[in-house]
Amino acid sequence: MLSDSLRHRLEALNRERLPMADRRPEQAGASTGIPPANQRAVKQPLVSDRSSSSFGSLSPTLPPIQTYFHRGHEVQNDLGRHWLIRIPIDELWPQATKLIESRVAVLRESMMPESHWTPLVNALPQGVVALDLETCGLGGSALFLVGLLRDAGNGLAIELLLARTYAEEAAVLISLWQRLTSDQVMLTFNGKSFDWPTVCDRSRRWLIDRRVELPQPTHFDLLHPARRRWKGVLPDCRLLTIERQICRRTRVGDIEGREIPATYDQFVRTGDPEHIEPVLYHNALDLVTLLDVTLRLAE
Repeated sequence: MLSDSLRHRLEALNRERLPMADRRPEQAGASTGIPPANQRAVKQPLVSDRSSSSFGSLSPTLPPIQTYFHRGHEVQNDLGRHWLIRIPIDELWPQATKLIESRVAVLRESMMPESHWTPLVNALPQGVVALDLETCGLGGSALFLVGLLRDAGNGLAIELLLARTYAEEAAVLISLWQRLTSDQVMLTFNGKSFDWPTVCDRSRRWLIDRRVELPQPTHFDLLHPARRRWKGVLPDCRLLTIERQICRRTRVGDIEGREIPATYDQFVRTGDPEHIEPVLYHNALDLVTLLDVTLRLAE
């Protein structure tokens, strides 16, 4: 157990509170948000507040994740049907609308006209769409979930376009293209290497490019600016690392990315929404963090 003097020195370097020397093991475990072994992680809030940042924080008391699927509804288009779930951003990021408006106003006042970020800042928030995919594996695999964070007409919201079976991928793709325009600014994290090529490749496989004209939004991939900003500061530039170290939030019980394809397959085989809930929530949180990181990088 750390002595008090050593603990204070490490806290100063790490910027995180460390366990007190006299804290009992069960109390220390509770402070990290790790659920007891006999509880299912899917029932736990996946994010706990660890910051008093001026950007605000994700709520430590989030709605039960098993309600997300049932809040959706079926939509139909030329290539079939799929499930659509819409979540106002303020549910996951309290007072996000006011915080974003305030931050964008500050960025516009301080932004140099020749800045690389000017088109993005000028488009915020209504003209920006954040994109994050969940797929059945590595490059070339089918996608089953398209997550978008955009202004859907009533303020910023997260839209989850879900294929309930593998056959619904085409309908999900059509719905995605219907929500994109060439005058938008699209945000991704490693999207130029993965998300966008996957969307285009899967669309060609379904011959969607022969059905509709595919818009090409201005694309900002946040991975590369993040690496330039925080290289040497962070152990890596994964989105979850930035979320934890820069946004000062830690997820609890979050599903591992490598588990997502098998989890989706189980959902397809059983039809039980409980299997897909952690994936939906994971994707929604990624989108919120992507926008949060964008506002920090655009300084």
